[in-house]
Amino acid sequence: MPDSMSPQAEEPEAAPMNEGGTRQALLELLKRKGELDVAAMAEALGISNVAVRQHLSLLEQAGQVTARQVRRPVGRPARLFRLTEEAEAEFPQSSDTVALDLLARLEKLMGAEVLEQLFEARMKDLLKAYGERLKGAVTLPEKLKVLAQIRDEEGYLAAAAEAPEAEAQGGVMLVEHHCPIFAIAKQHPSVCRYEKELFRRVLGVKDLKRTEHIRMGGKACVYQVPPEGVSASK
Repeated sequence: MPDSMSPQAEEPEAAPMNEGGTRQALLELLKRKGELDVAAMAEALGISNVAVRQHLSLLEQAGQVTARQVRRPVGRPARLFRLTEEAEAEFPQSSDTVALDLLARLEKLMGAEVLEQLFEARMKDLLKAYGERLKGAVTLPEKLKVLAQIRDEEGYLAAAAEAPEAEAQGGVMLVEHHCPIFAIAKQHPSVCRYEKELFRRVLGVKDLKRTEHIRMGGKACVYQVPPEGVSASK
């Protein structure tokens, strides 16, 4: 006979986010089904409602899951969960492979000079787009700050160097801690050359040095404008 003072059984707590692949299984389930409530997810994964809620809470905090209320004919409104765009990073991506394959085929069909034209055309398009963003920037530090913000938005984890560091290095600097196009840059190094030229033109300087390079094994891509390289953009 059970002890009347013993605590009532409770639903098991959720395992750590990555244990047993529960989090990934939850993401994949929502990816396949679109929208589900807690009960449906718990049944599909064979875990408790409490466990599902705990995982969903963490996923919501990470910005990978969102929810909406839906009225039902009977009972209280249901809360349906779905993935956000941020959750896409959790699934395999083949964009690098596709891009490299297309570039290889283009080079084979039309020659290496066509790739150069393609990279140059991309540089010119970016120069125009960046130029629009930099219209309000006058001084070189102002331009560098806006450029770093643009590159950071594009996933390069970019920042302009603080003034003391820049002065210690003999000029102002742009630092990119990540390269989203690393696979392409590794296969087609000229992409980096056009990127450097893009920065030089958009900043309106005579000289720009790349003092560190991710493609060459560096921890970051570091671009430095030496004092003698500064020129006003007219």
